[in-house]
Amino acid sequence: MDDGIEEGVGESSWPPAAAAAADSAGGGGGYTDIRKEIFDRLMAKGIEEVVKDPPAFREQLHRHFERLPASYSIDLDVEKAEDVLLHRRILDECADPDKRPVFHVRFLRCIEAPPDSQDKAQDPSTLREAEIGGSEPCERMMEDLTLERRKVADDSEASSARRGVKILYIHEIIFSMVDKTKLLAQLSALLSEVGLNIREAHVFSTTDGFCLDVFVVDGWETEETDGLLQSLKETAARNHASLSNPTNSAASERILELQEQIGDSNVDRSFLQVGEKIASGSSGDLFRGTYHGMDVAIKFLRAEHVNDSSKVEFLQEIMILKSVNHDNVVRFYGACTKQRKYVIVTEYMPGGNLYDFLRKQKNTLDLTMVLRIAIGISKGMDYLHQNNIVHRDLKTANLLLGSDHAVKIADFGVSRHPSQEGDMTAETGTYRWMAPEVINHKPYDHRADVFSFAIVLWELVTSKIPYENLTPLQAALGVRQGMRLDIPSGLHPPLSKLIQQCWNENPNVRPSFAEITAELEDMLRPLHQAPNSSKGSNRQSKAKAHKKSQR
Repeated sequence: MDDGIEEGVGESSWPPAAAAAADSAGGGGGYTDIRKEIFDRLMAKGIEEVVKDPPAFREQLHRHFERLPASYSIDLDVEKAEDVLLHRRILDECADPDKRPVFHVRFLRCIEAPPDSQDKAQDPSTLREAEIGGSEPCERMMEDLTLERRKVADDSEASSARRGVKILYIHEIIFSMVDKTKLLAQLSALLSEVGLNIREAHVFSTTDGFCLDVFVVDGWETEETDGLLQSLKETAARNHASLSNPTNSAASERILELQEQIGDSNVDRSFLQVGEKIASGSSGDLFRGTYHGMDVAIKFLRAEHVNDSSKVEFLQEIMILKSVNHDNVVRFYGACTKQRKYVIVTEYMPGGNLYDFLRKQKNTLDLTMVLRIAIGISKGMDYLHQNNIVHRDLKTANLLLGSDHAVKIADFGVSRHPSQEGDMTAETGTYRWMAPEVINHKPYDHRADVFSFAIVLWELVTSKIPYENLTPLQAALGVRQGMRLDIPSGLHPPLSKLIQQCWNENPNVRPSFAEITAELEDMLRPLHQAPNSSKGSNRQSKAKAHKKSQR
């Protein structure tokens, strides 16, 4: 999680034992203070497990904090000290394989909202992904409600209905299991399938490989929690078997089917020389190497991530790469799937990926280079769409640069032929580049790639990280509510207009890549006639405007 917080700083300074002396002398800092305050608050409340043996509990509390990232300590609310006990119990329960995954549900509160409130934008900076206790204390848990309070709640709801406002029931859902890649996407899909809307998400990974994910949601039409808990468990078992079982028969059958389609490997490993590692992905490592004397990139499926899901993704990438041949798509040389280590061999791109290239630029690129790179991407994407391939993870990290900044599309692990898959609704891709219809788990098609391309265009003209002050999930929640990136005011007007067209909320009005390519080439054409085109987009814009005035 890219919350920008340095992990581990000051965490080991909170007492137990001898460290307490250092603390009293002025060491420790903020992490120490919050931990001590949590401990003192629990002692003052007379919590049995705390007062029974304070030194032992202090040690247990210390170990709990040490398992979690620094952000967990930073954002804890002392007023909710008991939440720490709940989180520790959930993680302890998750240690038993027979109890995974662990779900915990509790009702938080009711709020009044206009019927269309969920469609209105909310400041995404309030959706703090790394914050525990972002909502008010749970003062109205169902087991504490008296008949009198139920009557008051019913009267309040009836009054709200008469005034034309909607009552939202806010629940907290805590989830824990063995941590793995793309788990957050699976969990958000699960919540959506149950009919829940994520208001806040607080996501943590422990040092020993578990997750502690806390969601604040609305969408359940009552305060009761038993039915919600049962619905979550049943939906997880029915539609998300990998949450409880990393392998399943359907995935195993799909692996065999893909292996049959791919056929025998055309890579002779005896001619494959593996060199330095040049990149790492969610489940694979990329190395530079040679094959029959050619410079190549070699992608290995990482051993610790070998499961049915990662194998299917790897094999699907091979299927796509075998079927494509275009100047703006990375060239495929071969693969090996019959031996223990899955391998994909493609051409080596010396310029690295576009994401890293843009981060290294001290100034933004000149308009001519922006347009040339954008045209290459657009042509490659048009080719894929013409061949009925939806990339589903178009972003600068998956765009590779060769000599003279020639750009090629790569990483087809989640790409699909829609006609073979039926309606696509799964939340697939990377949050900062994800189209709103994908975030919302609505049916989508190739036009989701056009939205992602708009974000890539924005990166090309700014050399910045999209939504850099937000976490990925905050960005996604903002986009689904209508938030978009700020386009530089001095940008070439036709390019600014194109970006806005491409990230339009309505997929049906987004242009096709054939149309995008034509527009970009129209923008580039007059710049070829301008001798000083590298001196800025304002002069280039004037040159184009002047040319139009002469027509």
